[in-house]
Amino acid sequence: MRKSLAIFVILISVLSIFANALTMLPKNYTTVLYIPSGSKLYDEFKKIPIGKTLMSDEGVGIESLVTGILQQQLMSMKYTLDDFDLFMNEILFAVDKDGVSTLIVGPVKSSTKVKKILEGLLDQDTLKNLQIKNNYFIFSEKYVAGGSAPSKFQELLKSSLAVSYVNISESGLGFEGYGTVRVSSGAMIYNSEITPTTQKAKDAVKQLQSTKPIDVFADKNVGGDMLIFINRPIPNEVYKAVVEPIIKQLNLPLNISGVAYTSADIGSAFTSFMGADSGSSSNSQNPSVNSYSVVFGTNFKMPDDAKKYVTIAGERYGVVQDENKQDVAYILIKSDRMITYTIAPNKYKPGDRKFFTDNYKPEYFAGVFINFEPMIKSVLGRSVNSSAIFISYIEGEKIIQRGTIK
Repeated sequence: MRKSLAIFVILISVLSIFANALTMLPKNYTTVLYIPSGSKLYDEFKKIPIGKTLMSDEGVGIESLVTGILQQQLMSMKYTLDDFDLFMNEILFAVDKDGVSTLIVGPVKSSTKVKKILEGLLDQDTLKNLQIKNNYFIFSEKYVAGGSAPSKFQELLKSSLAVSYVNISESGLGFEGYGTVRVSSGAMIYNSEITPTTQKAKDAVKQLQSTKPIDVFADKNVGGDMLIFINRPIPNEVYKAVVEPIIKQLNLPLNISGVAYTSADIGSAFTSFMGADSGSSSNSQNPSVNSYSVVFGTNFKMPDDAKKYVTIAGERYGVVQDENKQDVAYILIKSDRMITYTIAPNKYKPGDRKFFTDNYKPEYFAGVFINFEPMIKSVLGRSVNSSAIFISYIEGEKIIQRGTIK
């Protein structure tokens, strides 16, 4: 009897060790991002310059602000912060071959309490896509279990805060690769290598590498503290392996496989928002990002929500307004591109571009550059070397992705 009990205890212990989010991977997934400890990743983020600046009370104090708001909401439901541990442990995000996204978080101490809290915070459309399994919360429109963990995950997790995986195999197209998130020298670093595994995929990579990029900086309107760019047409095969997973993971409303770029002044918008939030005078009660975007292509049509038109400097712009009848976008359609401003074009002034030109290289086919230093200086009155850079380029036959947040 004692021997049987001991075997039972050992069996339960073994099952507990392996009963993690990776055992719940959806069937036929093509991309996955796995964070074994949300709390550890967050603690490491708070140690880097932008994390300290945004989260600490010596900086902007977002952590205290959000914690206070959440604590009040939980108290009104007769719960505490300790009851809501949804994102403290594992976080897994996956996309399957049909484009269905799945988010798995947990385990929580009490699924009953967390479910009750979520019912008070989320809308019914979100809750109807929720499943609970072994104290894990699964959010998906169509979750079908059956996926197995990528072979190298356990080895990579020994030295990483998070790992990612891409495995696309359909219609003669094949890509596979791993990525890792680590902290080094005061920065959070993302490294990924994606290898084409079929001739069709290799040809697509060669095509991308041999295509001449446009000169983004020939456009004098490019400037500010944020730049997002795709500087050459991306073959559908590469787009599916590299760009689409990022768009889905970040939930971005984008569908661009051709040449496009956006520059913006996000620091001014953040400063205006903080001024409005603190009750000080502000030029706008609803601060917006001052941005300029260009998408290259043909046969563009003016969006249906552009209800009025204005002529500025001889050009006819369609104007999109929000529910308060405030102008939020000025759109100009040309034969080979669509141009969008978020303020009147005659009032738009591009910011400094030195941060962009210092970090840009023509071999990068896509990238995101964000300079946090101006924002930090305007909010806190001191200079902090802080930025986020994500770039994609080709090395040999591999697609390399690098990211640095500091």
